[in-house]
Amino acid sequence: MTDYSSQEANLDEFVDFFNARDLEAVRELLDAEVSAPFFGGNEAETVMQGIGELILAYPGIVVTRGELGDEPVVVAWIPGQQRVYRRMGYFRFTFIDDGENGDDPGAVDGELKIEHIDYSDEIDDGSLLVEEPDPADMAEWESWQEWDEGADD
Repeated sequence: MTDYSSQEANLDEFVDFFNARDLEAVRELLDAEVSAPFFGGNEAETVMQGIGELILAYPGIVVTRGELGDEPVVVAWIPGQQRVYRRMGYFRFTFIDDGENGDDPGAVDGELKIEHIDYSDEIDDGSLLVEEPDPADMAEWESWQEWDEGADD
């Protein structure tokens, strides 16, 4: 049986860290051998470079939690006109137990790490439940972006 509660907690952190642009914290969630074709690689440093390039290409991008059936997912959004977000697609994740607290293969002994990330931009068939970004938060995210870029207040 899949432990979705641990996965959901991991993805909650991923969403928080990604939106805060805390890429070091995002890196800590990844297994060293993470595979993510969308981000161009099969190791954490390459995947992190791909995530950084995504943020540079879409500076206003934010992610929220969602569910595809019973599976937790992360949905990517870009800002559109009049502070309305447009959904780009969603990420599906598989996890691996880092096993640092024991060797029982059926138990979650250590910390879950993200082992694989898939991306889909397919049109939703109605099974994807998403949490939409709050446009009121856009001003806060824009402030983070200005702070990151060194813009004046």
